[in-house]
Amino acid sequence: MRRRELVVLTLVGILLSMRLAAGPSLFVIRTFAQDAKSITPRITATEPAALAGGSKVIFKVRGFELKGATELRFVRPVEPGGTEPNAAPIRVEIKETKDAGQAKGLDNKVVGGTQLVADLTLPDDLPAGLYEYVIVTPAGEAKEKIRVLAPDTVVDEKESNNGFDEAQELMQGKFSLGSIQSDKDVDVFALPTRAGQHLKITLISGGPLLIDAQLDCYDSRRQFLAACDDEKSRDPATTFKTLADGVVYICVSSAHDIGGEWHSYLLAVEEVK
Repeated sequence: MRRRELVVLTLVGILLSMRLAAGPSLFVIRTFAQDAKSITPRITATEPAALAGGSKVIFKVRGFELKGATELRFVRPVEPGGTEPNAAPIRVEIKETKDAGQAKGLDNKVVGGTQLVADLTLPDDLPAGLYEYVIVTPAGEAKEKIRVLAPDTVVDEKESNNGFDEAQELMQGKFSLGSIQSDKDVDVFALPTRAGQHLKITLISGGPLLIDAQLDCYDSRRQFLAACDDEKSRDPATTFKTLADGVVYICVSSAHDIGGEWHSYLLAVEEVK
């Protein structure tokens, strides 16, 4: 060993000794911080992707550290002129918390390996809007938001709607709650339109970490109109102008041909003025 290398090693040893005597090293602090962060409860997906007033639904939530949850509560959006949110009158009964199965094609270290299942009862007159919900666990609280829709605006996606000839009708101003139920599943909707309309088609997934959805749109002649895989997030949205009266076919699928559990979505259609 050369004299220069010996001097360098000696200096490094002295510095390490001084840092250990003074307290835990920055490396140790960062390690503990990462460990603490890794056990923080977090939500990554829900089924369904949205809720409808006046319904009873089994609500499933996937994420990190959700086992042992003791409370699930919803918070009403702050109204104009209001100062604080209020508890939403959604009746909740937690049925179970448990380990989640292996996510298809994904690592549970990324999407979470625990889940909560609850029965929800939503009143008929519950205002539509974006509601926050909170899950209380022994490791802390997890917070996320979910959209609540008016009962008369929701259409449940129904199989079999796997092609143009089996397309499910969807009217403008309505939402469809659906799910990519299996690998290579394609849900097709038929939207009546008029010439010259500017339409925006948006898909909101129950968990963009678990579902990478794709939209493809075709005209009445089944000619391509528009497509989108990712917009500002992994959830797709596309805007286009109709050229003639007729039907627009909206096709919802997985960009990776993966379907099954945790592949729920909310499909929205609006006319852009």
